[in-house]
Amino acid sequence: MKKLIVALMVMMGLQAQAQVLIPKGQDNPDAYHLARYSFCISLMPTAGLDAVSYGIHCLPYEQKRGTVRFVNYETFLRQFGGGEDSKANPDRIDLFETHGINQFTLKDLWKLRYATYPFGNSKALGWGGENGVPSEGQMQILSQYGMEFLSDVIYGDNLIRLLKDMQDAKWVGDYMNAK
Repeated sequence: MKKLIVALMVMMGLQAQAQVLIPKGQDNPDAYHLARYSFCISLMPTAGLDAVSYGIHCLPYEQKRGTVRFVNYETFLRQFGGGEDSKANPDRIDLFETHGINQFTLKDLWKLRYATYPFGNSKALGWGGENGVPSEGQMQILSQYGMEFLSDVIYGDNLIRLLKDMQDAKWVGDYMNAK
């Protein structure tokens, strides 16, 4: 019986040491428990024929790259405005009001990429470059918000700053004239 108890104690001791030695990786459940969530946008169109994608960005603890859960425009609007539960806005604060952002600015995000609205019969004019791609100068401006490539998302404080800047006529003029 003593041998069995000693064997169990040795195995438990080895198991405890193994848990300590396992490095934190992407499979670490604590990484998602301690993650930072924020709102994000992508200038890539959605399958639902919306010119912009809206989402919740999750940056796991001690990780450099995050994941995105895309949501539709209406859900994004409600969560950003504090009208619906969101991991990116757990206190349900009206972020439009808090940051002085007109909610209709979200509907102008497509203009950053396109010269004319890309879907349907609309001839609405945008600020983007030709062929649905921002010019090199426009991409340099977008890089100030964390977008290095067209497929990147803009999230967190960078998104707030972008939405506020888009309401400034001088910023829009500078963006339109960037070559």
